[in-house]
Amino acid sequence: MVISHVKRGQLFFLATFSAMIVCGTALLALPFWTPDENFPFINSVFMAVSSVCVTGLATNDICEFSFAGQFIILCLVQLGAIGIMTLSASILLALGRGLSFSNTLMISNLNDNFSLKRTEGLTRVVLRYTFCCECAGAVLIYIGLMFNDPSGNGFGVSELFLPERYLINAWHAVFLGVSGFCNAGFSPIPGSLSKTNELVQFTVALLVICGGLGIYVIYDLLECVNKRRMFLRLHSKVVLWATGILLTLGTALTLILSIDSGKPLSLFNAFCISAFSRTAGFSPVEGTAFLTPGVAFVVMVLMLIGGAPGSTAGGMKVTTAAIAFAAIKNTLKGNREVLLFNRSVGMDIVLRAFTMMVIFLLLFFVCSMILHVICPAHIPLFDSMFEAASAITTTGFSMGVTGKLTTEGKMFVIFLMIIGRLGPFTVLLFLLGREKPGQLKYPTERVIIG
Repeated sequence: MVISHVKRGQLFFLATFSAMIVCGTALLALPFWTPDENFPFINSVFMAVSSVCVTGLATNDICEFSFAGQFIILCLVQLGAIGIMTLSASILLALGRGLSFSNTLMISNLNDNFSLKRTEGLTRVVLRYTFCCECAGAVLIYIGLMFNDPSGNGFGVSELFLPERYLINAWHAVFLGVSGFCNAGFSPIPGSLSKTNELVQFTVALLVICGGLGIYVIYDLLECVNKRRMFLRLHSKVVLWATGILLTLGTALTLILSIDSGKPLSLFNAFCISAFSRTAGFSPVEGTAFLTPGVAFVVMVLMLIGGAPGSTAGGMKVTTAAIAFAAIKNTLKGNREVLLFNRSVGMDIVLRAFTMMVIFLLLFFVCSMILHVICPAHIPLFDSMFEAASAITTTGFSMGVTGKLTTEGKMFVIFLMIIGRLGPFTVLLFLLGREKPGQLKYPTERVIIG
């Protein structure tokens, strides 16, 4: 009975996910919302998939779309980030009926290792946290845009009283607020964030970090703030520490390795790039000249690691990398258990982490080779690998490859974005079904390694 509900929930999730892509494609295929009347159909599919998967890769700049086209893209980003299951639950909650057992079970299955009795409360937190962050971010971004001067020549007196200026900045603020928190990386401003001031860039970076923490961590923090519990769970500690370490290391390495470009990045820009590499492909610097081989490699590693489970970010997840690192560290110290913050991590979790990492990396390498074969001959292998990493981790960073892709290349990148959004391990669990505990115990025997 339970398994049938789980399967039904997974099928319903995939069906609604596909329906959003189909509807988005149909809307974006209309000529009066796209950059030109001859907008290829494959580009409409590409943009719809990239929006629903909150990837950020684009065949055309978002500023080239009409207001209606940008609005459709933003709606697809929001729906894709919240998740159709949470959206369905929110409709039931809004009607005041609560959640049925089957709906609660389906949502709990998508939110791995979260107790059924707290799923309804978790769903409420998802919606409140999402919209509060997006609204607060939009207000700060709007303030930053009002003082933003891309030309550097100052504002004319007549420009200060133009109603269009306030309306355009308001729309850009809302768009960046949603796109930032959802880790989508889409920007309606030409040049991404390179022509905005530090307040806008820093606010978007904070939104990306908040969106990448994951709702389980936020729920845990809120329980501690409300004094329902006096300590953070191990999951929250791992996510917070890993996020801080990755931001620090990413900033330091990006800052040092950017020296090779001849125009070293500032500390602020290095921090923003480190934050945006966590599956949100905004760029605080114009062009791709700052992506030297060293910086691009650091960005690719950060993309592959990604954000936290239950977040809008992609990648193999910070908890996967943290558990694998802890397992290696404890093995070198001679410990028979994997210890984190004075807690023992179950061997089943450790095996899942290594399995997830191996599957993800193998998928990345294989898909990189396939994409390189499909790409035009003049595109280097490293650029193809960067594009594949960006697609499969739903990041949106690109070294200029997206616009040069053939139709076959775009179709393959679409496939990568869908796989990256659903997650390799989620697909594996869907194919293999729920785990079944073994009834037999076999003798233990050693195997020589090394």
